[in-house]
Amino acid sequence: MLGVLLAFVLVLIVVPGAPRGVAQSFPRDLVPRSTVGLAATATYPRFGGLRGDNVTTQLGLDFQRMLRLNGTLFVAARDHIYAFDLGQDKRVLYPERQHLTWETRDRESCAMRGKLQDECHNYIRVLVPRDARTLFACGTNAFNPVCRSYEARSLLQEGEEVSGQARCPFDTRQSNVALFADGSLYSATVADFQASDAVIYRSLGARSPPLRTLKYSSRWLQEPHFVQALPYGPYIYFFFREIAVELGAPGKLCVQVAVARVARVCRNDRGGSPRVLERRWTSFLKARLQCTVPGDAVFYFDVLEAVTLPHALHGRPAVLALFGTQPNSIPGSAVCAFYLADVERAFEGHFAEPRGAAGAWPPVPEERVPRPRPGCCAGMGPATAIVTSGDFPDETLAFAKEHPLLHGAVAPAGGRPLFTRTGTRLTQLAVDVGAGPRGNHTVLFLGAEDGRVLKVLAAARSPGDVQNAGGTAAPGDTGEPGAEVLLLEEISLYEPRWCRGPRGASRVLGLELHPPGQELFVAFAGCLVRLPLSRCAQHGACRRSCLAARDPYCVWLPPGGCVPFSEDLPAGFEQDVEGATGLTGTCHDAPATGDGDEDRDLAHGVRQAVPGAVAAVPVPVLVGCVLGAFVLGALAAGLLAACTRRPAAPKGAPAPPAAPCPPPQPPTPRLYPPLPPHGGDRDWDHPELPTPEATPEPPARTPRERAAEPRRGLGTPGCPEPPGPGPPPKASLEERLQRLQGPGGSGWPVSPGPAAAGSFANRVQPGVPLASVPLPPREGAPRRLDVPPDSPPPPRRPLAQRHSLAGMAGTAARLPSVARGLARMHSLGAPGGPPWGPRPVPLQRSLSMKPPVLPKPLLVPTGPGQP
Repeated sequence: MLGVLLAFVLVLIVVPGAPRGVAQSFPRDLVPRSTVGLAATATYPRFGGLRGDNVTTQLGLDFQRMLRLNGTLFVAARDHIYAFDLGQDKRVLYPERQHLTWETRDRESCAMRGKLQDECHNYIRVLVPRDARTLFACGTNAFNPVCRSYEARSLLQEGEEVSGQARCPFDTRQSNVALFADGSLYSATVADFQASDAVIYRSLGARSPPLRTLKYSSRWLQEPHFVQALPYGPYIYFFFREIAVELGAPGKLCVQVAVARVARVCRNDRGGSPRVLERRWTSFLKARLQCTVPGDAVFYFDVLEAVTLPHALHGRPAVLALFGTQPNSIPGSAVCAFYLADVERAFEGHFAEPRGAAGAWPPVPEERVPRPRPGCCAGMGPATAIVTSGDFPDETLAFAKEHPLLHGAVAPAGGRPLFTRTGTRLTQLAVDVGAGPRGNHTVLFLGAEDGRVLKVLAAARSPGDVQNAGGTAAPGDTGEPGAEVLLLEEISLYEPRWCRGPRGASRVLGLELHPPGQELFVAFAGCLVRLPLSRCAQHGACRRSCLAARDPYCVWLPPGGCVPFSEDLPAGFEQDVEGATGLTGTCHDAPATGDGDEDRDLAHGVRQAVPGAVAAVPVPVLVGCVLGAFVLGALAAGLLAACTRRPAAPKGAPAPPAAPCPPPQPPTPRLYPPLPPHGGDRDWDHPELPTPEATPEPPARTPRERAAEPRRGLGTPGCPEPPGPGPPPKASLEERLQRLQGPGGSGWPVSPGPAAAGSFANRVQPGVPLASVPLPPREGAPRRLDVPPDSPPPPRRPLAQRHSLAGMAGTAARLPSVARGLARMHSLGAPGGPPWGPRPVPLQRSLSMKPPVLPKPLLVPTGPGQP
């Protein structure tokens, strides 16, 4: 009792302080403060193809790329490039000004390559600005990629076509990224029709020679999927995901794991020397991007889906990246931010190399790294004395060729994701870092594979509000001082009736943000949707609902209600993005007069406490009370049971009920008696013979138990047990002796005369006195001395003896009533002979059983009717 009371006291002491010691759990999915259905988004303008275009009507738009340049939105699709004027009426989405049609002329050769007619089109996969007035576009051109330059305003072609190999993929399902920097095109894609040669390529530069990555090298690129390319400082960065060679054991079939990578090359790289890395990158290095949820078991988001351009995050340049889980894992996504300073620092870390047979990639010791450091740019930093990349020592170039992977990983800003979502996969990401009247809020727009768009707010808060009284991080804390994440809206956009497309057409393929117009262009495979950034009108004239929404794009203006923010609004508007006022709820069922502070049904969070309401009981106190009540109840029940306990009366053995006698069943006729089961107690053992059914062996019993056991057939009083199929019952010793004493005890008629040679001479003879019969030993010898009464064994002679047919015939004549069943039994020998085995007799010649053969006719006719 004292131990139970002590445990109860410890529970009461520990439970209130338990939340302080509990490890931080996996972040829960945020509940949207507002949900926008298809009924509300049905009126948003959409574009699904040109009017009167039969191909678009049959196959859909087939969106590929999107680019916003000089107030125009360019959309690349199948066989077309559309130009949308961003200054036109927001209720309309149609390329009224112009569009470009670029069809392929290579359909015949495409069909000869085994491709379908729907695949033999020109899918515009590259659409990047070459300068302020020129667009550079590349298309698959029916699996023969080509590139062109167009004037941005008129979409007129400039110059000649150039080959799209290593600049554009052959298939629309293959990934690629491209950008122009310093007059050169940096592209990342596959360079062959089979998609086996992944390449990061620089070309079209007047002052820079063409360079590429090492060909067919899994250490450089292993099945990459390119996501983004961007310039920063003296480098060009490439973001992609690939199969991790460092996570698989060599020579073993293991699950391929995709990881996120960031690679960089120097802008002034001119290739290696004629001996090492000639016309190859000398500065190519890659590191892993790590987006994880910390805890006792770290959860990884490794599949990179999208990366933004550099933005200022907390006053530092950073990129935001969207990650997902492995394809064979539970669906989930996360958004992580990476400071570019942390990315640059990761490229100064240790190199990794494979070592040992276990497939480990440990770091390379610094004393083995040559100087100047591989991967640095010529004329900068440690390589200030190097004029060009071709002047690097061969030792440095050889090390860079074999060690492109760095050992460390780039950690996310704050050490954890900004936003996580489970149960669905997010595909696209767009960010507005200047949202709100003061431009100090960051809003994320996330596209999902099920056609929804999530609007997420990273709202600024004071550092004192981030930590609660216990010192733990507040819900939604990103690890940065004063940051909180809210899921503002969950918007459904995809409807198959409005947006034609193939299977999986609900996946969001592109997001393009236009902050001046406060609109977001959402691209599906079959259509393009123009989405406003806010839906302020749904709050109407309810001040409480407008402020509780915490939407940086909406403000409360007393004369006009809840309206979208714009620069031309008069002063005096209100906004509560930080949630300082603590307003929650809506103004449903209340008169639309101003603020409406009555407590009604909620749409944005927890119901506001009403004055005079009873305060909620803290959870630790409630848990302690429940445990205390349980322990007290257990103690009371134990005391009551101890006081009322009485000695139990002995129970007598119940009499077994008399079982009804089953009707006797006639014995089943058998042609051959069943063979005895295998075992050491049997007369013989034939392991080579097949046994149709397994016969269970009875447990071994002592002689006293066997003597006390009732005889077979007397288990139920008054119910004789009929003989059934299966092996015969085992006779007792008294029965055997009775059968051996007289001719009637054997169970079948036997001639009383002496047995002839070859008949029953080797079996137990009834006429021999009991004293002269050699008995078998007690252990290890066969105890079965009788045969089934319904199947007597026929006369059988041992294999070692030979008898004449006459003797066998005589024996058969003397045994006219012997049953015709067969039985295999060992010989027990004759008196005076060996107790076991056949009796030695002289060999005799036996007659042949071969039938007589008729003599062959002398004249054989050669055919019918011939003599």
